[in-house]
Amino acid sequence: MTAPKYHLTSYGCQMNKLDSELVESKLRQRGYVPAPDEQSADVVLLNTCSVRQHAEDRVWSRLGKLRIRKRTQPHLVVGVLGCMAEEHQRFMVARMPHIDLVVGPSAFGDIDISVEAARQKNLELAHEHARTASRSPLHGAGLVAAGIGVSGDTIVRDVSVRPHKSQAFVSVMRGCNMPCTYCIVPTTRGDEVSRPIAQIVEEAERLCGDGVTEITLLGQTVNAYGRDLGPGITLSKLLRALHEVPALRRLAFITSHPNFLSEDLIAAVAELPKVARYLHLPVQSGSDRVLKAMRRGYTRDRYLRRVEQLLARAPDMELHSDFIVGYPGETAAEFEESASLLRQVRYSQSYVFQYSPRPGTLAAALVDDVPRAEKERRNQVMLAIQDEICDEKHRALIGTTQEVLVEGVSPKDSKRLTGRTVHHRIVHFERPTDGGLDLVSRYVPVRIEQAMTHSLIGTRLRETEAEHGPHDRDEHVVLEAKVSAP
Repeated sequence: MTAPKYHLTSYGCQMNKLDSELVESKLRQRGYVPAPDEQSADVVLLNTCSVRQHAEDRVWSRLGKLRIRKRTQPHLVVGVLGCMAEEHQRFMVARMPHIDLVVGPSAFGDIDISVEAARQKNLELAHEHARTASRSPLHGAGLVAAGIGVSGDTIVRDVSVRPHKSQAFVSVMRGCNMPCTYCIVPTTRGDEVSRPIAQIVEEAERLCGDGVTEITLLGQTVNAYGRDLGPGITLSKLLRALHEVPALRRLAFITSHPNFLSEDLIAAVAELPKVARYLHLPVQSGSDRVLKAMRRGYTRDRYLRRVEQLLARAPDMELHSDFIVGYPGETAAEFEESASLLRQVRYSQSYVFQYSPRPGTLAAALVDDVPRAEKERRNQVMLAIQDEICDEKHRALIGTTQEVLVEGVSPKDSKRLTGRTVHHRIVHFERPTDGGLDLVSRYVPVRIEQAMTHSLIGTRLRETEAEHGPHDRDEHVVLEAKVSAP
């Protein structure tokens, strides 16, 4: 008998990508195989995101096309997974009968059972309609596992299911207890639940045994890790435990909340050489009034003092951030406070989002009073400032040698290989005449020769050359490290 084939598409954040790897692990363990494309799949799954409207719109469009396909292929299983499944389950069940599965993030642990049940039911329906020569209705299995179910953290992960040989995401906690007014995540993913340290270390050891050398720990508020596990269980303790895994060379974590950038976490970051030298610490706004309206729980001054404490202990750390522009009531002057904060901290990377109301959030009840054109203008201003900072930082790296973890062929230029530094900077360099694919997943020294806004270009050095050249630490970062609160 031919093994059933699945096709899985992920939308949204790194947590969704990891969830998709866990879902694939369960399906493969049941005997399913990945399809080369969606058209040849028996099961089509969409792992969705509800954080922004654009991501949802893409899913609705895909579901419309699948509805047409299902008219001629009633055996096809269509499943919606993740945050949209949690948020829109009633609408999907009532108005989109061609969807067979609606499975929320908390119910991935037995996804293989749900998929197989839907497939068998659809095969029976298709057989019945073929026998009676009647037109196949769009109604499918209609299985719902949103809000309750078996957690994906119970899945014994197939460590071979990952896109990169040397890199892997590891979930350390799920859910979020923060009250941010604009965010739907607490509704779709539930309360914080942390995994035990021993379980995380065991997974990391299995990944490293399969060739992983760089692990990124994931959590909606990752530096709040351990609050539900009891006294003394913290992210810093987890970092120190993972640091002892011999084959691990780089260890990162995202996304952090400023309120949980504690002294012991700063100490761990400063003392552990395997910890990557960047920290994603979203500020969202530079205005105290807007921060209070967002219920972020800190002021501009408090945020800057936390940053200053971090850089005093670890001056080579680079900071990344998120900003929201056009939050309800944000004045032109308050926007300028965000722009000035971006200039003051000099982030190496910033994601800038135009506010859009999300149903189910507290902010959805507010008047969305900043015009779309003004949101777009503010977005472009922030991006221009960030690009200017990136240009300056990257130009300062010309002539230095950076250690680069090679990820593969550059998606923009097949003549180059690409990888990332310990500061998460993208570096491109010319492929060797033999193709250079043996360099993928290796750490190689690259001398930086050209600075682009969002990446660097250089020449790979022989190990002996690198030993006598500049070191891979970004010395200019140290000169910029101090951030004084106003």
